[in-house]
Amino acid sequence: MPKSGANKRKRVPKLSFTENQGIGWHVSFRDPATGSPTRHRFGIREKAREPEARVAYHRWLAEYLENGPSRPQPKRTRKGARSGSPVSRLNPNRKVVPGSIVHVASGFLAALEARVRQPGEPRRQGTIAKAVYKDRRKHITDFLDYLNEQHGERMASRMKIADLSMADVEGFNQWAVGEGYSSSQVNKRMQMVKGVIDRAGRPEHGGQVLSWNWDSRDVAHGRPSEARTLPTHKQLRCVLAACELRERTMVWLAIGLGFGQQDLANIRVGQIDQESYDLRRSKTGIERFGATPPLVWAHVEAYLGTTQRKPGDLLFVTRRGNPLVHNRINAVTQWWSKLRVAIGETKESLDGFYTLRHLGATDFGSRPSCSISDMRRWLGHGASSRVADLYMRPVGPEYREVVGWVRKRLASKALTERSK
Repeated sequence: MPKSGANKRKRVPKLSFTENQGIGWHVSFRDPATGSPTRHRFGIREKAREPEARVAYHRWLAEYLENGPSRPQPKRTRKGARSGSPVSRLNPNRKVVPGSIVHVASGFLAALEARVRQPGEPRRQGTIAKAVYKDRRKHITDFLDYLNEQHGERMASRMKIADLSMADVEGFNQWAVGEGYSSSQVNKRMQMVKGVIDRAGRPEHGGQVLSWNWDSRDVAHGRPSEARTLPTHKQLRCVLAACELRERTMVWLAIGLGFGQQDLANIRVGQIDQESYDLRRSKTGIERFGATPPLVWAHVEAYLGTTQRKPGDLLFVTRRGNPLVHNRINAVTQWWSKLRVAIGETKESLDGFYTLRHLGATDFGSRPSCSISDMRRWLGHGASSRVADLYMRPVGPEYREVVGWVRKRLASKALTERSK
């Protein structure tokens, strides 16, 4: 007699390995709700890692036999605002075990979110910009996704800090390096991992600590920062020749005062005059002031003479009256890209608009009277020994011509130079 449905035994999926499509260790089963074949991957693609795969398999199997197959987590989207608590954002529609890595990470993110400055709010000690918070949240979700890929779906919501092995942390370090991130980006991700681990020591998370020494792990570094290349004397003169007064003013503000795109979008009439300039960089809130080079003021004065700008108005706006940088629009980058094509240059032969700031910093930092505090005010951010090594040194032979020409022009009041 055929077996009744009540007596029918539940088929147990078997652990399997395949090299096809990089699947690696997995289980195959038929979804009881839809009847369609389904595969669950454990994110372990090396056959030699079978013991690790079996541990992940037995964890998955225990939940499968008790609760049935888990539904795939909806894909995250970049569009639209995220709502709910940090727990729900990290693990939507999932049960989170108290004290789990996801629970600890959620508490860590909540503490970071509470430190976010509001737009226009003065910088206070301990606060961070919203963009910094978003970056750190991304670093943490990268780590949680990595753990789920290695140990099985949703395992980060059940694993405790004590379950976190040195191999997990070293593996995530290697993953970040393999993704091609710079050394700075790799370090930032590892700092967030350490932040989550340290957060687990709070009473609400059970005072958890690692069973191994963090400092004894093997550290892998990302790719080194690419060397900055400055425009040549010929390229710079071609750029200026192709610019109208408005664009030439932006070029000399970038070189003479170190203004980037966001600075150009924020500067207002009255923050710069013939003698000096005084403003804060919104990114860092560090005081930024100094003497105005004669050539920079000559261009600003001439430009103001052709526009109707009142004190307090933005110095530069788009044709529609918007700031140069707003939402996802960067009018400076768009203009620079078109200009580069017009003068016969490419991304490989001439860097982006920010290269003008690097050119100005090379000139300013190489002056004998320049100090680290001077460099800090000029750049608008904290100057360190790395900044000193980068800018505060003699100009290299390959850049002496363009730096010498820039220094001479900044001291002049003539809007245009005589052609040679």
